[in-house]
Amino acid sequence: MNPLFPAASRMAMVCALASALASSPARAESAEAAPANLEPAAPQAPQQPDPESLVVSGPAPETRPIFALGSETYFINPVLAIAGGLHSENLLLNPNPQRESRITTLAMARFGVEGRLGPYITFRSEFERNIRSHGSGIWEGTASMSVRDQVLRLQRWDTTVEAGIILDPASVDFFSAHTGDVLMADKYTRDPLLYSGFNRGQGVQARYSRWGFTAGLSYTEANPLSTSASFMVGGSFGGNSRFWERPLGNFRNGQPDDDIHFRVVSPSLSYESSYVEAKAAVQFFSINYQASRKDDPLLNGYNARANLKLKLKGLLPLPFQVTPFINAARVQNDVLNSAPGYANQILNTPFDALSLSGGLDIFLSGRSGVGVSYVQVRDRTPFFVPASGSTPSSEPIVSTTQTYLNVGATWWLIDQVALGARVAHHTLSTKDRPEFDEKDLSGFLTLRLVL
Repeated sequence: MNPLFPAASRMAMVCALASALASSPARAESAEAAPANLEPAAPQAPQQPDPESLVVSGPAPETRPIFALGSETYFINPVLAIAGGLHSENLLLNPNPQRESRITTLAMARFGVEGRLGPYITFRSEFERNIRSHGSGIWEGTASMSVRDQVLRLQRWDTTVEAGIILDPASVDFFSAHTGDVLMADKYTRDPLLYSGFNRGQGVQARYSRWGFTAGLSYTEANPLSTSASFMVGGSFGGNSRFWERPLGNFRNGQPDDDIHFRVVSPSLSYESSYVEAKAAVQFFSINYQASRKDDPLLNGYNARANLKLKLKGLLPLPFQVTPFINAARVQNDVLNSAPGYANQILNTPFDALSLSGGLDIFLSGRSGVGVSYVQVRDRTPFFVPASGSTPSSEPIVSTTQTYLNVGATWWLIDQVALGARVAHHTLSTKDRPEFDEKDLSGFLTLRLVL
């Protein structure tokens, strides 16, 4: 990015795109008083774990939550998540050998409101004070803010229709709940979701659920910065930048470049029961690289995704649940020839990326427990070498591999507050270019509140 642009503007734009954003775990429900003529109620079963709720915000509850204002079916409820603690980063290998390791004190918050307007309509409005790297999300005490869910939902006859800034649940990989201590906002947990096609952004979507199955269709069409799905698009765009970085390379009146248009259409099918969850989706996308001209070609691509999670329950001295999971995503898209003199031409070789991940959680007597996850992202990016003398033109491939390993533990003190500890490891290797390799090891110790 151009260093002449204001830092606060750059941070806000990037965070609005890439922040992997978290929703709240299951809220505490108000207990109903037992009738006087009945025996005391048996102890309630431990609250069932819901890892995906760290990211996916469902509709507001059908009845008024404990912190809400209003009647039973017409109410407004606060949304609040606060996380703070310590992050120790140890750089084991870096292209800049002078760069130093450091310890950072973490602080971030998410806040807003959600509510229900009768039996069929719910809404949610949420913002975030960004963490960014090493606390760079603030400047002179002013938080760098980003917008999260801004969604209106209509629900009836097993059908849900949403509009606004939405999140497609079928675009979210299964992950370890015990690695969500920083609300899925650090690079070790956020970036793997983004590479695999995590799609939060302005758009519309519809879902129909029956017998445990849900058929969905999401649609967005706007600037690439309007949706996090643009993060998965590969190739070189304007000065060797990634696609989502390209609008940030040219500001007009303080706003990012509006010449690029991005369309995503994603049908999906998912299934959920007490023992298994499965999701499959295809994200078809099209890129108009120069909306101000009609002679440039469209760049097309797709991302095919599949996810599976098992829920194995048992009872030893304490009730427990083990949830192994696997995810796979394959991205392929056209790449524009960025060599001088080859304007409006598409390379014969497409960008290709494969994201594979897996892990498991162990929950003991509710949501506390330990978990592990491993992600590998492999991509092949073509570039163009013009013909020279008797040497014909060619399209060499740059191959990179990234791995993310997280091992975490969570102890929920009460339904809304948890202690977390995690070790995270990241590697980046470029084939035949070891000077660009990276390797780091981080530790997190956190305290978080989620209403």
